[in-house]
Amino acid sequence: MPLVSMTGYGQAAGAQGLAVDVRTVNHRHLDIACRLPRSWATLEPEVKAAVARHARRGRVEISARAAGGAEGGGYGVDGAQAARYVEAARALQRATGPSGSLDLAGIMGLPGVVVPEETPLDAAAVRDRLLAALEEALGAAAAMRREEGAALEKAIRGHLEAIREAVGRLEARRPAAVAEAAARLKARIEALCAETPVEPARLAQEVAVLAERSDITEELARLGSHVDQFARALDAPEAVGRTLDFLLVEMNREANTAGAKCQDADMAADVVALKGEIEKVREQVQNVE
Repeated sequence: MPLVSMTGYGQAAGAQGLAVDVRTVNHRHLDIACRLPRSWATLEPEVKAAVARHARRGRVEISARAAGGAEGGGYGVDGAQAARYVEAARALQRATGPSGSLDLAGIMGLPGVVVPEETPLDAAAVRDRLLAALEEALGAAAAMRREEGAALEKAIRGHLEAIREAVGRLEARRPAAVAEAAARLKARIEALCAETPVEPARLAQEVAVLAERSDITEELARLGSHVDQFARALDAPEAVGRTLDFLLVEMNREANTAGAKCQDADMAADVVALKGEIEKVREQVQNVE
């Protein structure tokens, strides 16, 4: 199944001025936030259930309203808010002494004084229209998420191929690097022990032990396995965001261990490039459902 992004937007309009907006962003779990008129509060469980059928994780914000806040609604005055403005103006006048007065038009133009009057809409009457508009908005958001998911998948597969190439270079260089590390260790030990003879068998054993500590064969094998699992997960039929997150943690762990063990300059450069590609994939996967 193609990857699906957790980022999307959809909107829909229903009869009699009904409007629904859906916004989705990335989140570790499914987090649904509903902003409905108070009179529609009983519909929230059904709204959340509809969202859960479309999304497995991410933060989903649902906003629903009727035109003007209600059917046939008008405007009213918030008297308490107006009184607070007047009292604040009088306090300022007493404190600073400027002359002047507030006229009615000036007071009504202040924020929050004139407010829409809501005629509560019956939840039962609006239910079918709301859920139909919600499905349309969720469908539009899903289409956007699939489109972005396709772009994410293309970018991720490109970075995954770069990871494979870096692992291949490390694997090709590994035997020679191990041999060179062993030769350097042997030369150092022989120089240190020039005045005190060392049994050749004991010297070979110590060199082998020290050289093994710089060998990244196991790390490369596990890293290659994680890359293969990651590629298979991209083709899985279900949501794979959490699986990809886990595999990236393991890939990064092996890359860090390999970097700590590498004593070869070329291999160290490839490990740096490898870690950079893993980080780029991680950034993309953060938005995969």
